[in-house]
Amino acid sequence: MAEFITIDEVLALVPCMTRANLATMRHNRVGPRFFKPTARTVLYDKKSVMDWVAQSAVDTSPTTRPRDTRPASKGGAR
Repeated sequence: MAEFITIDEVLALVPCMTRANLATMRHNRVGPRFFKPTARTVLYDKKSVMDWVAQSAVDTSPTTRPRDTRPASKGGAR
């Protein structure tokens, strides 16, 4: 069964997240999945929030960095 959490609990789980950012994401239908059982109640599934955070992981290993494909400059600075 899903573990529902409140907006304040999401803010405690996700560093630097703000109430306004969550509201904007809900309005734009992006971010973690949410539920509105009443007009004034917003709930999140804790697993959905954690999965959403995990999807934002950035791999910093050297093998995944894009190569510099810009052409080498010819000549010096003018």
